[in-house]
Amino acid sequence: MSKTKAWLLCALLVAACGQPAAAPDKLKIGFVINFMSHEWYQNISKSATARAAELDVELIVADANLDVAAQISKAENLLAQGVEVLILSPVDAKAMGPIVRQAKAAGTKVITESNPVSEAVSYVGIDNYAGGVKAGEWFASYAAEKGLDPKILIVGFPNFEDCRQRVDGFKDALATSGLTHEIIQEVDGQGLKEKAFKVAQDALTANPQINVIYGINDDSTTGGMAAYKAAGLDEAALTAIGFGFEGTVGQTALTGDTPYAAALAMFPNFVGSALIDAAVQLSRGEQLPPHYETPTIVVTRDNISRFYDTSTEPPFALKVDAVRALMQQ
Repeated sequence: MSKTKAWLLCALLVAACGQPAAAPDKLKIGFVINFMSHEWYQNISKSATARAAELDVELIVADANLDVAAQISKAENLLAQGVEVLILSPVDAKAMGPIVRQAKAAGTKVITESNPVSEAVSYVGIDNYAGGVKAGEWFASYAAEKGLDPKILIVGFPNFEDCRQRVDGFKDALATSGLTHEIIQEVDGQGLKEKAFKVAQDALTANPQINVIYGINDDSTTGGMAAYKAAGLDEAALTAIGFGFEGTVGQTALTGDTPYAAALAMFPNFVGSALIDAAVQLSRGEQLPPHYETPTIVVTRDNISRFYDTSTEPPFALKVDAVRALMQQ
């Protein structure tokens, strides 16, 4: 187990055993989210809000709506309100340097989610490249077992470093595995189902031999699946692999009668809680590692019930203890 994971596990266990000592003034945390319309951020926001209430912390959430200028403006507004810790899900990590420096000058500590930002105290979230490797290793084993001849379409989002890492990890794992495969095309679905549908539709028209779709999030994968179906191709011949498993979209696809075979689960509800835990640790003057890593695992129809209560319709309730146990591996 890595030192970072061990450190995070200890922090989570301490938090689970009892509430932090009451401070004279309630801790105030600001959180500027990248794109609240996306299910990933909705679930992170819900879990962060719930964790803040549990710890009696004031959390102010703002939505940048994929606008860099809006993110900077809303972060400045939160600094003016006197937040002690500022959380950023960067629209553009490279553009966040000035606001991080402004926060430092005001005595406000900054942590990030989704992508690290230079000069921020810590990045809270997954190792995206390692997650891509896990997805690639799973697929290489699956393809060998099923005797597949993979002709792969990758639906990416190259504008974001974390999404590029998910693709790089996947491709590197396939190359290392020795599996004979061909990456037919890489397209930019911008992380949105309608965009993914359109670019996948064009790719499938030109390359109907594609029989594998790998997407950098649930919308990318399911958008590609929808394009495959709309093209009249044989869905029984398709294997789809997702990344994120953000909520209802991925859960419905994986548990339904679809080609969605697996997803690299990122557990947004766990990440949201971890952001608040990290912010509280900072407010106490405790040190955080540069990467406050949260767990991932490939989820399939065979193991989903280990991490989620599938007795109801999606969205499924997370089995937090099962996710926490991944920190020990």
